[in-house]
Amino acid sequence: MLIEVGAEQLAVGMYVHSLDLAWYEHPFWSRRFLIRDQSDLDALLSAGPKVIVIDDSKGLGPSASSEKKTPFQSNDADTSFASAISFEAERNDAAQSRDTARRAKSPQIPDTIVIPEQEKRRAPLLGDARAAEMRRATKMLQRSKTEVINLFEDARLGKAVSTKKISGLVSQISSSVNKDPSIILNVARLKTKDEYTYLHSVSVCALMINLARRLGLEEDVVQDLGLAGMLHDLGKMTIPDPILNKPGKLDDDEWEVVRSHPEKGYAILSQTDCGTPTALDVCLHHHEKMDGTGYPFRIPGENITLAARMAAICDVYDAITSQRSYNKPLSGAMALAKMMSWKGHFDQQLLRSFVESLGIFPIGSIVHLTNETLAVVIGEDPEDYSMPLVRLFYDLPSRSAVEYRDIQITRDSGTVQFHATYYDPDPAIEALAKNALHQGEYA
Repeated sequence: MLIEVGAEQLAVGMYVHSLDLAWYEHPFWSRRFLIRDQSDLDALLSAGPKVIVIDDSKGLGPSASSEKKTPFQSNDADTSFASAISFEAERNDAAQSRDTARRAKSPQIPDTIVIPEQEKRRAPLLGDARAAEMRRATKMLQRSKTEVINLFEDARLGKAVSTKKISGLVSQISSSVNKDPSIILNVARLKTKDEYTYLHSVSVCALMINLARRLGLEEDVVQDLGLAGMLHDLGKMTIPDPILNKPGKLDDDEWEVVRSHPEKGYAILSQTDCGTPTALDVCLHHHEKMDGTGYPFRIPGENITLAARMAAICDVYDAITSQRSYNKPLSGAMALAKMMSWKGHFDQQLLRSFVESLGIFPIGSIVHLTNETLAVVIGEDPEDYSMPLVRLFYDLPSRSAVEYRDIQITRDSGTVQFHATYYDPDPAIEALAKNALHQGEYA
């Protein structure tokens, strides 16, 4: 029977069914658990719950005089306390063993880091080397799609998720990202709306790896974050296809179903050996926002881990640059410009590092070119998002505005190239750039 009790009624041997606390506000791994000893009881009381619902069919009940009935009481017959203790102890031992194994194979990711200053962009692959890597990346993505489809289907059927297969896939993606991140990410953006659900996981994996390397994290942490990116949307497989692929706006009920996918994915991962602490965290929290308006728990930014803040950026970027059933994709330059304008959504420092990790120039960015001019980004090469289309507006040697001229930055030697980005320009320069941006067909 489910019984609501006050904190003062709690005792060792009670089975907690629910609390008026979010899962991250108390120290227990599961939302439902047995109070096994005094240390468990002390830890629970220190979390400060006001309303606790216990299940006396799985543990001790309160004394008859202090018992507080609730509208959802059950009339099921009580099981013996001894058998409840035995059952729960076995389950907790298994959960503890899984948790120990997870922590042993999942590196510690810092909550805060010192983000490196802007650095020189990596030299991209050119010519035959670039063409060869494009072919390899294309084949790898097709294999990846098959693996992710199998992963989702196994999870749908309640089968074990293979750590070995997924880790091998993450390693292949990591290797491609290390050679030239623009290649695999360019190829991944070509996914169709029918491929989105599966290749989105691959893209977020690649984006997480690329951002982690930009942040200077250790390589074992990079791989762990890549795995988390691969598994972040596993809960989507529980959403009915008519809702997941609906071409129009979702109604309130459908939206609630979609919003449940982080918790459903977390529940699935909790039962597998792929469920590392990082993967569990990212799966559950990648839709939280810095201003505390995200879901499912409305966690404020200071309580969101670095991994989840990274995933929030990577997830949204790939979503809005991909062809989906209900929207057309944005260019990378436009997507980043929009993301940078959304107040309260992302960690702005991380977002800037994300921009630098991609080598993308958001529309409206002011860039210093090798011909000693300033230009504003107005677009990108549709074949290669890391090559911006810019509009010249200012000559640095003469310190004067110039007639607008549009240039497509390329990788060809001997052409005008990117030199640096101006993040905090002089107000007068910023005004000139805005005027240039809003001229002609790119307004």
